[in-house]
Amino acid sequence: MFKNDERYWDINLLNKWFGISSLIFLFCMVWMFIDDNDDEFKIYQKKFRELEIDITQNKLDKELEAVKDSRKEFEKRLAGAQEKYSSRANEVASIEKALSDFQAKFYKANMNYQGQKAIVDEIKFLVESENVHESSHAKGHRGDYDKALEELDKLQLKKENYEIEIKDNEEKLKALNNELKKSQDERDFILRDVKIADGKLISLDRSRMSFLNKIGDIVRDLPILDFMDPYYKVNQIVVKDVHYDVNFTTMPVVDRCTSCHLGINNPDFIDTEQPFTTHPDLALYLTSSSPHPLESFGCTSCHAGRSRGTSFVSSAHTPNSPEQKHEWKQKFDWEKIHHWMQPMLPKKYTEANCFKCHMNTSDLAGAEKLNMGLTLVDKAGCNGCHVAANWPSSGKTGPDLRKINKKLNPDWVAKWIQNPRSFRHNTRMPSIFGQNNQTTERMARRNINEIASITHYLFNNKSLDNGRTTTRYLGNPLNGEKIFQTVGCMGCHISEIDASLAPPPTTFSNLTKLQGPNLIGMGSKVSAEWLYNWLKDPHDFMASTRMPNLRLSEQEAKDLTAYLLDSKIYDFDKSDTPEMDPAVLDELTVDWLQKMNPEKFAIAKASKMSTKEKLTFVGEKSIRHYGCFGCHNIDGFMDAKPIGTEITYQGSKTIDKYDFGLFHDIEHTNFAWIENKLRTPRIYDRGKESDPLDLLKMPNFYFTEDEIQAITTAILAFNTDRVGEKLLAHEKLPEYNEEGHRLVKKYNCQGCHLIENRGGQLVEQIGPAEYGPPNLNTEGKKVNPNWLLSFFKDPITIRPNIQVRMPSFHQINDKEWDTIIKYFQSIDDENIGYRSDHIVNEKSVEFHAGKKLHEIGACNNCHFYGTEFPKQT
Repeated sequence: MFKNDERYWDINLLNKWFGISSLIFLFCMVWMFIDDNDDEFKIYQKKFRELEIDITQNKLDKELEAVKDSRKEFEKRLAGAQEKYSSRANEVASIEKALSDFQAKFYKANMNYQGQKAIVDEIKFLVESENVHESSHAKGHRGDYDKALEELDKLQLKKENYEIEIKDNEEKLKALNNELKKSQDERDFILRDVKIADGKLISLDRSRMSFLNKIGDIVRDLPILDFMDPYYKVNQIVVKDVHYDVNFTTMPVVDRCTSCHLGINNPDFIDTEQPFTTHPDLALYLTSSSPHPLESFGCTSCHAGRSRGTSFVSSAHTPNSPEQKHEWKQKFDWEKIHHWMQPMLPKKYTEANCFKCHMNTSDLAGAEKLNMGLTLVDKAGCNGCHVAANWPSSGKTGPDLRKINKKLNPDWVAKWIQNPRSFRHNTRMPSIFGQNNQTTERMARRNINEIASITHYLFNNKSLDNGRTTTRYLGNPLNGEKIFQTVGCMGCHISEIDASLAPPPTTFSNLTKLQGPNLIGMGSKVSAEWLYNWLKDPHDFMASTRMPNLRLSEQEAKDLTAYLLDSKIYDFDKSDTPEMDPAVLDELTVDWLQKMNPEKFAIAKASKMSTKEKLTFVGEKSIRHYGCFGCHNIDGFMDAKPIGTEITYQGSKTIDKYDFGLFHDIEHTNFAWIENKLRTPRIYDRGKESDPLDLLKMPNFYFTEDEIQAITTAILAFNTDRVGEKLLAHEKLPEYNEEGHRLVKKYNCQGCHLIENRGGQLVEQIGPAEYGPPNLNTEGKKVNPNWLLSFFKDPITIRPNIQVRMPSFHQINDKEWDTIIKYFQSIDDENIGYRSDHIVNEKSVEFHAGKKLHEIGACNNCHFYGTEFPKQT
């Protein structure tokens, strides 16, 4: 049969494929629906709900057990009160009936009173009008007014009588109910925690809910319907004072971390696993009573990461170690978000973000790693070679070399530059030469000639006058050892030749011991004459020194000189002095000249230079090349600029700006790059073919792993992150607080004294606290600023029975002393700048009572009475 069908395709086939595609579309829609509602955070929230039910049930059981005996006693009392109340039920009913009757009568009497009062007010208006107009033609209303007032008084009296009856009956009823209520309140008080836990369980556990509540609890989390009030939802905190940059503006941070970290500020979850465990130290973080409430700081202001992420990967978590990274990949399919600028900081570096609010201190409670890192940045001189505007250098960390000819000899200096640790095992002087990018024979020869050139430059045009070692400057070394241990030298120095016994620079206390050098090998380094004169007055030799004057007598200085010179490093003394090779010196000279001139011109110019000129030229170039002036004052370099990369915002530098060289096995993160740079400063030259003058040149400090982590924390803290003024703790303190803190650090006051509850390690070495330097925690409140300034400028003996002495800091000027005094006052919340002299009334009762107490306590055995010397010294 002929088919008159104008369709190209068979309609039955089309219907079939339409049905199949509809089913596929339906399946995809359902799949999309499920996937859209199967968020990762909901899985954690469901687990947390189960955990919360268990913990709350355990808490309820514990509370019930804790009040078991008390509950029985109070319920017994309540039962007795209820029985007593029931026995007087007839009386209660009678009172309640009488009260109801009187209330009805009062209502009626009050309505009559109000009606009569309206009539009185009306007549009163007419009477007052008559009084004003004095019309003799109008009818008088005075009589009606008097009668109306008389009736009003009667109604008021009747109303008030009913009020009295009502009050009497209410008092009777209240008295009957009081005993019962008291017993109920006592029972409810001991059961308050039980009721809280029980109420929480009812809202969590569906088995405890009513049927309708169960239905509601299920329906509220269904797709589409969950827009109303779902249980499982994204928890977010808008942190108004913390912003992130979106190029042309900034936006408040929106933290969603608590969508998974649900027990973060609840102490009940302290023993649970991540992500439900409680945050450490709730007294300091997250709780509303802490200095860092969750609502004001959120999570990412401290931890960084992607604040709006709601899954493990999208939150930009960062593993703390390679082992954790492997574990996360197995458990969570973790991968790095490559284009997120601020991934979460590893746990070991979280303290870095404390710096954005606390830029004024390296004594921050709860941030020991950051404190140590900032201290090391100062002590190692990192901010001498690298500009760090947010943590600037407080001065050169190394000694002034402008008078080096009066202290050292060239042979010692050359061997010291070649390998500082061959003389002093824990020196802060880094090693410039003999590094992993200088291992070839050619580089070794160049290094030796650079050392010879630098040494020549330092002594150039200076006559050697480093003193003599004669008995004239030497005393008793045994007495010198006692002086070293008692007068205060150990507040800043150690003298430990055994590296295994030296205090590691991993604690604040140990860092204060290492303010000055380890005083070993002094007999191999300096002459007795120089050391004696230095001990007598360090400021006279080096005006920029941080070492104070201990006001040693001549004999004390001689004894101490003899003790220190007893220590020698014989292996160092026997080692060969680097000798200059003329051919290599020529090569170095030409290489440096070629930096500015054509090769032919460089060779010609070098050939005309004398050996001394070449040594001076190469020495000057080498000092500038390696940046020695970052730590030392050197003639010719007093205005030289730092040679290192600026690190003011190093923590915010994007990963593409870090040069990993030819390394692919180092994790490409900013902290990994910094760690390896500190561990092996020239590691990123590995495998490269570079001109000697283009090689990396950062010296090797041989930092320990703890030091590397601490300094990395500090460098990560130097970033562009900013918070609102409300959160800036350092802005809430006066400027002199920060300056005073830096001065206290610079001169190591905490090596001897306890300040802001930190430091005072010298007291531990001396023995009992009463024989050590005083605790300065309350110095700002305790001491008159005028007296304190005079004491700082000219220390006097206050406790002659102790041997440790307050040194004289002649290098500190009045302005700096004033800053330190204000700093002491600031940390003690003392607002009075200066005080008037104390006026004593010697005739007062208080004066005579005090005098008697002094006699009884024999205070003058240890203390001065004016100028009278203590009796027991």
